[in-house]
Amino acid sequence: MTWSAGALVAVVVVVGGWFGVQAVRSSGADSCDSLDTVSLAVDTSIAEPVEEIVSQASEVDRGCVNFDIRAERPTDTATEIAGTEDDRPDLWIPDSTLWLLKTLRSTGALPELAKTSVANTLPVLVSKSDAVPVTDTWLSVLQLPGQRIGDPLTSSASNAAILGALAESEVAISDAKAVSAALVPMAQDFGRIADTPHDAPDLVAEVAADGGTSVATEQALLAYEAANPGAALAESVPPTGSYFLNYPLAVTAPAGPEYDRVKEAGAALASVLAAPSATDTLIAAGFRRSSGTPLPDGRGVGSVASLEIKNPLSIETTLRDWAVLALPLRTLVVEDVSGSMAARSGDSTRIALTVDASLGANALFSDQTQMGLWAFSIGLGGGQQDYRELAPMGKVDQMVNGQSHRDRIFGAIGSLSTLVGGGTGLYDTTLAAFRRVKDGYDPNYVNSVIILTDGANEDQGSISLNDLLETLQREQDPVRPIVIVTVGVTSDADPVALQQISAVTGGTSYVAEDPRDIPDVFVKALNSRTERLAGE
Repeated sequence: MTWSAGALVAVVVVVGGWFGVQAVRSSGADSCDSLDTVSLAVDTSIAEPVEEIVSQASEVDRGCVNFDIRAERPTDTATEIAGTEDDRPDLWIPDSTLWLLKTLRSTGALPELAKTSVANTLPVLVSKSDAVPVTDTWLSVLQLPGQRIGDPLTSSASNAAILGALAESEVAISDAKAVSAALVPMAQDFGRIADTPHDAPDLVAEVAADGGTSVATEQALLAYEAANPGAALAESVPPTGSYFLNYPLAVTAPAGPEYDRVKEAGAALASVLAAPSATDTLIAAGFRRSSGTPLPDGRGVGSVASLEIKNPLSIETTLRDWAVLALPLRTLVVEDVSGSMAARSGDSTRIALTVDASLGANALFSDQTQMGLWAFSIGLGGGQQDYRELAPMGKVDQMVNGQSHRDRIFGAIGSLSTLVGGGTGLYDTTLAAFRRVKDGYDPNYVNSVIILTDGANEDQGSISLNDLLETLQREQDPVRPIVIVTVGVTSDADPVALQQISAVTGGTSYVAEDPRDIPDVFVKALNSRTERLAGE
């Protein structure tokens, strides 16, 4: 099955048939003896033209109904539909059919459609007119440095941009793993500035004020330009096409004696919104016809192919992954300083390359991150303790004595090469790090341990691997999970043991054949948070 802007047509469309007959009955009379009232929730982006269209329609054309229109964000309407019947609207015009799929999860039923599409728009890349980037795919759009994007959990335009990249991957234009990787820095950045307005009009205004690029909608840009002549903005779409937003009209009244009355009102409203004068009003507001044909007079981005999602599970997977990735990270980084880290690697040493890579990788973590740093080798902490704390767990932007915690960690990483020596005390250190993170568990973060090592456990007096795995499994709290991500530095590491340690906590394990690969591995480690959720 293919999911596109008209994905639910085969399931819930009832245009014509019952709806069409009722619309004719409503328009057959010359006047209304009385007026009924039906509530109508409309996405904020299209509420103003819909209100204008309805206000200009006669009572008879409206089916002898007064529509109580309320402009709402789709997240609010979806919550109302899932909650008490007193709050839910009778009819709903969200910006995308995707929202109807979300109500299926909360109510167990798909709403019927009075009209599959009231209007159309599509996500576009917005930039200054003199700084339009070249983008061949939606993947390349997502990979643009500093790309602004809304929250795909609440913004259909942002979700559509990501779905466009996934649709490209389904036909081998791009790689699905690359799409997933591109979400990591974007979600982390969004989590850092989540309180900043990220609706499509806000993103257009940010580009106009500060430059750069953002994903908005064609309609949002045209509306901004109409209100701000001379804005000197440009919009573009990759040649692969776009995933369209289709603004369906759905019947969302609860089942019961009033349902048929609302259904008839929906039929009348569908006819009003399909009138030529209504189409003219919507086009003037920057919306395309329901067919998606280009806007007249050269406005907008012109003809654009419609991208489609063949695998509907990718929609759920994308939203789930974003929800996890946007959470800030609370992690204890544990770095091996055993004697083998002094081994040569090319024209340098393993520890020198690891230090350089770790310093670069540290910049990947947002200011919301809580981080600590340990070094480990046998006896490094004194006596039987194989680890030494170099920086306690703390928020990286926290200032202490005029120094940020991030800078403190930078300094501690730089000192690692001075600690090299001794054997690899992996197992005791792993268990201690797990317990330390668990002791300070924060439910508002993804809590994790990241271990980097180039060897196998050499501490003969330590816990055994089997005992370590059993203890981790026993002490893991599914309500307060701690994920261990392991990174083997070169092929001298013990990949089997590292994989088992990660797997028992729901984490992932990587091998950096070259220490220069560590920054890329850190990106994968951030992304691996979604893999744990996939198994739950």
